[in-house]
Amino acid sequence: AILHTTRQTSNDYRNMSLLNNKKVAIIGGGPVGLTMANLLQQNGIDITVYERDENPKARVWGGTLDLHKNSGQEAMKKVGLLQTYYDLALPMGVNFADEKGNIIATRNPTLENKFDNPEINRNALRKMLLGSLKNDTVVWDRKSIGLEQENGKWLLHFENKPTALADFIIVSNGGMSKIRNFVSDNEVEETGTFIIQGDIPEPETNCPEFYKLCNNNRLMTAHQGNLLVANPFNNGMLTYGVIFKKPEEWNNGKGLDFKDTKSVS
Repeated sequence: AILHTTRQTSNDYRNMSLLNNKKVAIIGGGPVGLTMANLLQQNGIDITVYERDENPKARVWGGTLDLHKNSGQEAMKKVGLLQTYYDLALPMGVNFADEKGNIIATRNPTLENKFDNPEINRNALRKMLLGSLKNDTVVWDRKSIGLEQENGKWLLHFENKPTALADFIIVSNGGMSKIRNFVSDNEVEETGTFIIQGDIPEPETNCPEFYKLCNNNRLMTAHQGNLLVANPFNNGMLTYGVIFKKPEEWNNGKGLDFKDTKSVS
């Protein structure tokens, strides 16, 4: 059998015995994969995580994550890491600006809601989740390229690496996963919305006006269907994202070459 999930239900706990004496593989060492690994390992399941990053110190790209009380924080509670998350995460407010950069409203955290969804750096979150797993749980530098059935088990294939066998597989390596076609006939489709993300090191020096506009909060501004979001505190970086609908002229092959960072900037 193959398991493909990002959610845990009460029935899953009652059926945990189905995994006893079985080898379980998780494809992807992101927040979901490592959280699931913690949950299963704490219930005595033999689990191995295969992650494409070369080592645990590889920088995880992306903005900070905010785990909400009724979702991500529930998962942290179940694996015994909620207080550790609170200790590492940063409660942040939001500055709302108009299209010209004028602050029109501010929402600051309060004593009552500061732990509703504090922000945490992705590497800090990974380190926290790894810290409660056995040392040999994660196998690094394993880019999944496919799998096949072999004598009632699953044979995992990796790019330029040895294969591995498992009885059950949990796939949590993103929307472009090569394993998707084993659980769904749906193909990845373009939504028409693009996100360009960037990181600015030492923002106090390299973009002082932008940094000042954030004023120790996240920054959000929307105009004509476009959105700019920024966080000045992402492990020494100011992380920003520009979200916009695909321009019509891009349909004629005149779009940006996203592999050419100079043309994008």
